[in-house]
Amino acid sequence: SNQSALGRGIITQAELDAIHGRMLAEVAAAGGRIDAIFVCPHTPDAGCDCRKPRPGLLFQAARTFAIDLADSIFVGDAVTDWE
Repeated sequence: SNQSALGRGIITQAELDAIHGRMLAEVAAAGGRIDAIFVCPHTPDAGCDCRKPRPGLLFQAARTFAIDLADSIFVGDAVTDWE
């Protein structure tokens, strides 16, 4: 996820970790599972490869979990996520 608030110092890593912890707990309580969370802390003007809609985080997840992206289903909350 894009989390430029971290890179801009608006939130701390501990605060982001707490948000993720709550999200993981809520998903688990509902019977779901999240195996990993991939984060881009950079600002939109940083030009990094990991900030959506660039594919850096997707490629990182593919490497981490040996995912064949060509044989995968992608879900996003905006058209730009999958473009």
